[in-house]
Parts: sequence; C-alpha cells; structure tokens
Amino acid sequence: MTDGLRWVAEAYPFGYSLIFCEGLPPEEVLRRLGARRESVFPLTRHEAQEIEVRNSMDEPFGLDHLEDLDVEAVEELGFLRRSVDAVVRAGSIEGWAFAVQASTSYVSAVNYLPALSSGSRVLAASCDVNATQRVEYAVDGQVLSSFDPGIPAYDDGADPSVLAWPTGGGSMSAPQVLEYLESRFGLWVPKDSEERRLPAAGLSTHR
Repeated sequence: MTDGLRWVAEAYPFGYSLIFCEGLPPEEVLRRLGARRESVFPLTRHEAQEIEVRNSMDEPFGLDHLEDLDVEAVEELGFLRRSVDAVVRAGSIEGWAFAVQASTSYVSAVNYLPALSSGSRVLAASCDVNATQRVEYAVDGQVLSSFDPGIPAYDDGADPSVLAWPTGGGSMSAPQVLEYLESRFGLWVPKDSEERRLPAAGLSTHR
C-alpha cells in the first residue's frame, strides 16, 4: 500500500511542480537543476515555502517564527537572497528521485529537462495557481512529450506516442493526471515527506 500521488494535487491547491528522475540520488537531481552541491540543506515543506515567499517580498520578513530552522545556516548557504526565487526539495522512493516545489516558477522558466534527463528518464507534472497544467517526459536528454493535459493533442515533444496518454476522455483534472502517472509508472510520494527534512536547494530562475 502506497500513498499514491493524488494527495499532492490536494495538498498544493495554489500550484506545484513534481519531478521524477529514474536512478538518480536526490542530491544529484538538485545539482542538475542548478544547485551547488555544497549549498544543499535539509528543509521541511513549510520551511521551503516560507523561504520562497520571504524572498519574493519587497520587504523580506524574518524567519525567527520557524523555531526549528537554523536561519543562520540557510543565510550562509545563500537561500535568503532575493535572486533565489525557487526552493526545491528532493527525496527518493523505489528507484526514483522526486523533486517538489510549491509553485511552478522553476519548471516554467528554465529549460531543465535536457540536463536532468541525461542518462536517465524524467517525468514531470505541474499545475499553477490558475490550474494550468503541464506534463513532460524526457529520456537521455531528449524531450519526448510535453503538453497541457487540457489539450493533449498539442504535444511539443519529439515522440508524443511514447507516453501513451489517454486521449478519449477529454480534459483531465490535476488529481486525475497524477492518478494516471501513478498507475502508468508506479510512481508515488510519501505523505510524511512533507514534514521530513529533505535535501533542498535555493535556485534562481534568472540565469
């Protein structure tokens, strides 16, 4: 019995990015996304979101209310810079690494798939605050499928048929998309990963 994936859509009503990478450790996923290896630091979901929100403010607030967070450490590692507009956490489950962000700022702004999928395969699903979705599938540096599940016929990938996406049922909601990916690939994310301190990186979408 697993926790599945549907809960992710329900737990992130204001948007999320969920990335799976086969055969890679979480730290390597963060490095390929642009993190410096020495700047990775363990964070809970709440801490990661607070840092991301704090950095987006015109007048950034303090983080003293996060009693268990080593604020001095995250500042020294560069998490609290205004240029850091994406905080991504990564974990592993059954041969896959997963990476989660509580928004779509990184996946919508950075062409991350070629580097991330080198020697691996990557499956990504995202949904923004306006309920706009994206599903992407890449293998060894090549993006094979990239589309909005609302209009799956319009796929920007090199070989859309490889994902075998169901086309007869019309538009799919975010929970339905995640349920399909779970059943098709056997992917899931533990619910308790939200509270666990997972390796995290502060990334910039401006390169």
